[in-house]
Formats: sequence, C-alpha cells, structure tokens
Amino acid sequence: MAAAAALMLLAMLGLRNELASAGTAPRLQRAPKTVRIANFEFHPGTLTIARGTKVRFHNASRITHTATDRGAFNTGRIAPGTSISIRFNNAGTFAFHCSIHPFMHGKIVVQ
Repeated sequence: MAAAAALMLLAMLGLRNELASAGTAPRLQRAPKTVRIANFEFHPGTLTIARGTKVRFHNASRITHTATDRGAFNTGRIAPGTSISIRFNNAGTFAFHCSIHPFMHGKIVVQ
C-alpha cells in the first residue's frame, strides 16, 4: 500500500512539472539575421526580429552602400563584398535608407 502511495505521489509531481513547463512562453530565437544589399535594394525589405538580435548588412553589389536610420543606427559605408553587423537591443520599428542612394529603403521591426 505504501509503495502504491509513493508511486501516485511521484506521478502527481511529474504531472505538475509538465504542466508548469507547458505554461512558459518559448524563448524567441536571437540567431543572427542578414539583410542583403543587391540591385539597389535591401533584401528583405522588412525584417522582423527579437530584441538582442544581431543583423548583418551584407553588400552583395559592386558599389558602396550604407544602412542608416538617423539617431538609431548607421553602418557607415559598406564596401562591395563586405558586411557590417548591428545589434538591435530596443523594441521598435527602424526605417532605414542608403545615405548614398536615398531611394533605397528598408525596415527592421524589433519585438
């Protein structure tokens, strides 16, 4: 009888732990993401990421570009074939452009 009671207690504790872990929200992935610059466009045009994610701006074109959101971030000049990374620690929407080619626009949404 004592053994049955002990097994029942262990089963209840295990169930309680399963229920507790099922209720926790999954952690957002913060793996680095890439914005590719090619053909005078940012790819993707809009990137949604979690706070703390590092975004790599990779210039796959033959000319220099930038990714700039005045007051928020500025990659500086990105030479052809090179990359610059920026970590986004604050939530918000960051609309950016290339300061050399102002018709090029993109957006980072940080949740």
